[in-house]
Amino acid sequence: MADTPSGGSASGSRILVVKLSALGDLFHAVPIVHALKLHFGGVLDWVTQPEYAELVACHADVSRVLCYPRRGGPGAWRGFVRELRRERYDLVCDFQGLLKSGLVVGLSRGRRKISVCAPREGAGWFAHEVPAARAATPHAMDRLADTLRHLGFELGPPVYPLVFPAATPLPGGRPRLGIAPRSRWPAKDWPAEKFAAVIRNLRARGQLDVILFGGPGDVEDGEAIQAAAGGEGIWNLCGKSPLIHLGAQLKEVDVLLCNDSGPMHFAAAVGTPVVALFGPTDPALTGPVGEGHCVLRPAPGPEGYPAHRSYKEPGNAFIARIGVEEVTEAVWRCLQSPRVPDPAPESPR
Repeated sequence: MADTPSGGSASGSRILVVKLSALGDLFHAVPIVHALKLHFGGVLDWVTQPEYAELVACHADVSRVLCYPRRGGPGAWRGFVRELRRERYDLVCDFQGLLKSGLVVGLSRGRRKISVCAPREGAGWFAHEVPAARAATPHAMDRLADTLRHLGFELGPPVYPLVFPAATPLPGGRPRLGIAPRSRWPAKDWPAEKFAAVIRNLRARGQLDVILFGGPGDVEDGEAIQAAAGGEGIWNLCGKSPLIHLGAQLKEVDVLLCNDSGPMHFAAAVGTPVVALFGPTDPALTGPVGEGHCVLRPAPGPEGYPAHRSYKEPGNAFIARIGVEEVTEAVWRCLQSPRVPDPAPESPR
């Protein structure tokens, strides 16, 4: 039987996970949360921001999703705290490591409260324990796994026990290329005209249908790529589906071409090969997890790579250095490669 946070039986343990945002970071936490559930059993709850509640609810190991009142007034906060303190937890894990998540940990009723490794903004003050840095790599998921090491076990091969709702089947046929051309930050975005050029190059080699994914703010970019690439056999779904439908839709594409963004992690989680374009952000820190992916990044100039957090600065000149032919070849190779099957999640002990 696995040890429990409070020393009781595995079936009676209750765990609270605090991971509020953002989309890609939530996907880094999914296998970590599964490992907690697998090791300790019991009941597991998750606190997140309202815009991600549907996604977290797709996690098969999560019993209850609590919505952090990011923009709520006093009434929303009172209701949240009342729900938060309804249960007494054997273990509370902060996987955000910021002041806002630390406050949630401090307000919770927990026998053992563990912060993330290297918390910021004073988040560690609200926890009983702060894990030591023992990760072998700088990747965000590996750093989150320091909490597991602190608890006495390792993260195995990452498993994403996510059960997504059905979505309307995608148009077109196979092979099918998905493209998510936009991220949250313009400095991370490869130019739209280069995406269109890649589509033209690939379709000159053979039959290929293309699906453009994005939010309501990406509609015009999708239309521009669609028009520049030829239109027929290219469907612009930007702004036409809720975020949660990406899970089912990305399973229907053979490869996803994207920037460093939430859809990249979505695709990796459902086993779809990714060709990911990185600029100022470092793929060693936030690259796609799993096999069968290809990451492209420009060579550093004399000044080296941009600082990781320079992605918040204007302009996308660095990522624009990635060439159209290089991306075309990478996507073509992925389209020709057999797809790696998803690992089946294990059952809690």
